[in-house]
Amino acid sequence: MGGNVYMKSFSLGSPSYVRLSDTRMVMDATIIASAKNANPINLRVYGGTPAAWPPGATAQLFGVDLYDIEVQGSSGHAALVVAISGQAV
Repeated sequence: MGGNVYMKSFSLGSPSYVRLSDTRMVMDATIIASAKNANPINLRVYGGTPAAWPPGATAQLFGVDLYDIEVQGSSGHAALVVAISGQAV
């Protein structure tokens, strides 16, 4: 039996952070900063201290709530999240 699939791309360009999901969603996810970004984007969890992700940076996370993860970047920057086996919480 297959799991749920969630995929969302983000066109950044605001000083505001954007959540990876609008609702609570616990999944195994891969988060990717576009290799075409001119400089790093920011990623933070639970509103904490942001981490600078260089262009092309990728991380695979297991059992994370996508609602708790946020991204932010300059105009023209992009990020992608692809996740599977989700369950609403």
